[in-house]
Amino acid sequence: MKDPEDAQEKSESSLKKILTKPIFKADSKVAQYSGLGVTLAVTVMIFLWAGMWLDGKFQTGFLFTLSLTFIGFAAGFYSFYLNIKKLTETDKKENPKYNKF
Repeated sequence: MKDPEDAQEKSESSLKKILTKPIFKADSKVAQYSGLGVTLAVTVMIFLWAGMWLDGKFQTGFLFTLSLTFIGFAAGFYSFYLNIKKLTETDKKENPKYNKF
């Protein structure tokens, strides 16, 4: 006859597996590349919001909004570029036939 404690442990471990299983794999290329676009957009939006807040605080028109938005875009694009470069290098190592040029 089965021990009730063993059955309970098995059901808990299988439930734990189901609940802790990630939706996307961490190495999923789709998740990695789409995350880059989201990161770029969020960076620009944060700098835009900070510029609007500073313009409202100091009554400077659109000076901070415009300058911080450009700074946010430059910083976000630089981060985007570095991450794309890193991802393509790992793709080339994993698949030697990838992009022969």
